[in-house]
Amino acid sequence: MKFKTRGLKKEFAMPFTNDVVHRSIKLCPLTKILMSTPQMQRLKQLKQLGVSDILYTCTTHTRFQHSLGVMTLAEQLLRGIQERQPRLGIEEKDVVCVKIAGLLHDIGHGPYSHVYDGIFRKQLKVAEERGKWLGQSIDTSVYNDLPEAMEGWAHEDASLMMIDDMLNELGLEIDEDNLDGPLNQIGDGIDAKCFGIWDRSLEVGDVLVSNYENSDDDDDSVEDDEDDDDVDATPLPANLVLTSRDWIFIKECISGGPLPPRGTSINKFKELSNTKSNNAVQLIGRPNPHKEFLYDVVSNRHSGLDVDKMDYLARDILQAHAANICDLLPKLSEKAFVCWGECSDRGSCWKCRQEGDGVSGVSG
Repeated sequence: MKFKTRGLKKEFAMPFTNDVVHRSIKLCPLTKILMSTPQMQRLKQLKQLGVSDILYTCTTHTRFQHSLGVMTLAEQLLRGIQERQPRLGIEEKDVVCVKIAGLLHDIGHGPYSHVYDGIFRKQLKVAEERGKWLGQSIDTSVYNDLPEAMEGWAHEDASLMMIDDMLNELGLEIDEDNLDGPLNQIGDGIDAKCFGIWDRSLEVGDVLVSNYENSDDDDDSVEDDEDDDDVDATPLPANLVLTSRDWIFIKECISGGPLPPRGTSINKFKELSNTKSNNAVQLIGRPNPHKEFLYDVVSNRHSGLDVDKMDYLARDILQAHAANICDLLPKLSEKAFVCWGECSDRGSCWKCRQEGDGVSGVSG
């Protein structure tokens, strides 16, 4: 089966974008490809603070802007730790994956952001039962063929599903049977063997130009695109390609731990992990316990202080024209370091319940 694929664009027509909090945000071909997908672009229509602009008229900033901010802080934080604590062995792929997790962590938000997660969905359930919404009769039969919402569903669950949908949009799919290989090529889009970290040492002139034939299947090959040479590329070295394990790691960073089975929400899975029958759950993306701290950058399950919170506190306060805490962000990221200590919440930490020692890696 033939697919029309392309590599990551080489030109840096827009290597930076501006931001009200971080002033300037650096973009790379990989993040630009992800930002251009419909799944990410829809965040431009979602207000970060829901309906708060009715009262605070300046708070019209979007989830898209916040996502770029979290991505930026995630990279800054890890670059600093990488420089100050080289013995931690933070690799370039680790930085890129956590950075992408920051970019995609809110990709599953619904209309009006957290308002949709909370009161809106509760009221919608009541409306479905009563057959009325805002005093108007509604036809509830349209919901008959739709699956029931997962118990404990939240926007993080939608983010995990939306990431799969985004990869499909790019012609790719996570291969759970080949974790350390490229993503599955399932359609037209980005070449799975070119989907990764750009290394400028591979540059040939202005662009990389080549096509490759899929060696895993004699029937699958890349279709030439003579009219668009600037987006074709040679396969990246294996150590630069984002693998299925890397993408599972990205999703684990968003879920705050091991991924739940399909059909089970993150919150429900965390409840089930309290039982003895589920105490053997393991991280897949970065199973090395000495790299567990990477999971706390975007979603810190120990202290709650993560780059997500750092960005939205600064951004929301700034947009509301309240006291400015943006000047604190460099201090928080420049002084960050990794240490190991006693977990502050043994009762809810799945790792502590599994090991029974209450000691885990944290970033502070």
